[in-house]
Amino acid sequence: MTTQSDPSGLQALTEKFFANISARKWDSALARIHPDARAIQNISGHEVNARDLLSSMQGLVESLADFSYENRRCIVGQQAVVEQHDVRMTRRDGVEVVIDICIVLRFDTEGLITRIDEYLDSGALKPLQN
Repeated sequence: MTTQSDPSGLQALTEKFFANISARKWDSALARIHPDARAIQNISGHEVNARDLLSSMQGLVESLADFSYENRRCIVGQQAVVEQHDVRMTRRDGVEVVIDICIVLRFDTEGLITRIDEYLDSGALKPLQN
């Protein structure tokens, strides 16, 4: 359990969340998101259930040969973490794509993610499309 006054706890929760995604441990990542959590990506502009966003991400990641987070930079605030990272993706045909992403995670007092705001350059996704 974490609180708004526990920055190291929030950072640890954030690291675990992204580690679960990298390891394709989808149930563990999903368990870190509150059932009513909301999410928005700048590329769509539509707010959705955060668990649905993770399910979409799962489809993308499972279609790839490799997926990892690199060059992570993190700022921890009260009940929120802002992280900028590079996402390195390798398609099954060997094409590699690196995208710089900024994500804001908001947490409740139980340590569950209640909101995800994600910002990325949509043009950087083009090499992933066939």
